[in-house]
Amino acid sequence: MAIATLDQKKRQKTLLFIALGVILVAVLVLYFGFWKSSPVSVEVVQGPTANPTQTGNTGVSEQKLNEINLDFDFLNNKILPFLKTHGKIPVQVDKDKIGRDNPFIPY
Repeated sequence: MAIATLDQKKRQKTLLFIALGVILVAVLVLYFGFWKSSPVSVEVVQGPTANPTQTGNTGVSEQKLNEINLDFDFLNNKILPFLKTHGKIPVQVDKDKIGRDNPFIPY
């Protein structure tokens, strides 16, 4: 029967406290990250109606779509002209260099 020395007992106690701390942090992250999430508001949008002459809610949807403002100023960024392509696009692959027809069958 092995006798545990004081150093081993102290090390085990320290590891126990560290393990409990890690478990506590994991439980807190899971609780506040997933289970206690704020309720998400969901907007119900109706699909197209059977009769296209009826305007129903489509006017509201079209108005929202017209209000969308896309900003393409990032394309004028100084780094974009310096980007280079390395090689031909689209890439051509020889049939000889492709893998096996069925990679799941054994050799």
